[in-house]
Amino acid sequence: MVKIVVVTFARLKQIIGKKQFDYEATMIKDLIEKLIKEFGPELEQELLNEKGEIRKIYRILVNARNINLLDGFNTELHEDDMVVLMPAIAGG
Repeated sequence: MVKIVVVTFARLKQIIGKKQFDYEATMIKDLIEKLIKEFGPELEQELLNEKGEIRKIYRILVNARNINLLDGFNTELHEDDMVVLMPAIAGG
């Protein structure tokens, strides 16, 4: 396990109860599983759809890069990476 920094916004911040915190995980998949185990079904229902995928209203960034452009749930994490869990931003 490596130590990372997790940053949350909006509803996820409310569920988790903090905006920024240190955590340990080796992959995004591990991180999500550990967070759901710690913070419960409310987090799971908010973050994941019925297929277990990230809901389209959320983005996960690792060091400012969307995991969809990396290896998705299999994106590896490294010491001191910053993982941001945030709502998708739309505009017009």
